Amino acid sequence: MEEKHSRLGIASFALSLIVGFLLIAVFVAAGLLAQRHGARGGNYPGQTAIGLSAIALFGADLVALALGIVSVCRRGRKRLFGILGLVFSTLTLLLAGGLMLVGVFVAAMAGR
Repeated sequence: MEEKHSRLGIASFALSLIVGFLLIAVFVAAGLLAQRHGARGGNYPGQTAIGLSAIALFGADLVALALGIVSVCRRGRKRLFGILGLVFSTLTLLLAGGLMLVGVFVAAMAGR
């Protein structure tokens, strides 16, 4: 009997792709808002929405990561989508987290 793809793996893969694309959109929106309102300094109305969106997407990416881990650990199912979801969600977390750290570092250097 041929093994089937794990539903958890497919969910992990799909969720990691969706989160990745949405995080790109959030970071682009954050950059555009910062460029538009950066000269005035202080807070601007979209800042809270951007921050909460990024936090929610990080949470969703952690769910995708967990689903990928569970999918890879299951026996009797194909692991392709679980591995892909695991890789994509890990890369998304690392790259987005690194981009945030660079932004914090640049903001700290600009404040000196």
